[in-house]
Amino acid sequence: MIELRSFCKIIAAFLGLVTISHEAVSQEVDLSFGGKPVYIQGEEIEDDRKRDSWAGQIGFGLAVGPIFLGAEEHQAYLALDTKVSYKDTIFLENNRIGAVLYNARLLRAGLIGRWNLGRRNDQALSLLLAIDERDDEAFEVGMFAATSLYKLFLTAEMYVGLSDVHRGVSVELEAGYTFEPNSKLRLTPILGGIWGSSGFLDAFYGIPEGIEGIDAFRPNASLHEIYGELGAEYRLSKNWLLRGSFRFSELLNSAARSPIVRSDFGSREQLQGFLGVVWLF
Repeated sequence: MIELRSFCKIIAAFLGLVTISHEAVSQEVDLSFGGKPVYIQGEEIEDDRKRDSWAGQIGFGLAVGPIFLGAEEHQAYLALDTKVSYKDTIFLENNRIGAVLYNARLLRAGLIGRWNLGRRNDQALSLLLAIDERDDEAFEVGMFAATSLYKLFLTAEMYVGLSDVHRGVSVELEAGYTFEPNSKLRLTPILGGIWGSSGFLDAFYGIPEGIEGIDAFRPNASLHEIYGELGAEYRLSKNWLLRGSFRFSELLNSAARSPIVRSDFGSREQLQGFLGVVWLF
């Protein structure tokens, strides 16, 4: 049985590795590393893993992402991929935490919160474009709703910023389907899109007045990112997986018009990936 003390050690280790990744990567906003959200995976967890109330997975591997949002340059770093749920109700998924408040056959809904690193310690962006660093984290709270039918799933998440980084709103919609070519291999293609309010987009793509050589820019609310993702899991044994994910994103509208993205150091195309070994418990 996984006791509370053991769970606290898991959380401490997770937070410690997030700090390492935080220092290694200039601007890291999405720490989810792809795949189905943990609140949609509950029905897939084997009964023997549910018997102790706690269930989840911890993965360790190599991740790849842009050095800041909208950057052309990418870099690799060590990362921890953590998904934990308690009685299929309270869950932690890397930078997300939440609770399922409504659970019916075709609908799960509840509260969710997350923290984004914003431009904290974003030395690359500040040096390249002379933009001031944002030395605070973006804390966001919101709601989610999800449905799954056989191997198809649809999710929607809405967040509102609560910190000084932004008070804006973002909405993410996602759809995916899981293929099982054999008993060991799972492939999950996912399509998604993200809409952000002007306040949300300004925190990551805006340019304030008074920066020499760069025009001020305040983005409008818009659908600013669409993406396609492919996740893969290969069962090594009962409690071990080899897991990988690859995401290609295209920045649109206000994000694509940002001087950050249009600079010599920026790009509308963004890549993210993760490959690691996962322990199931």
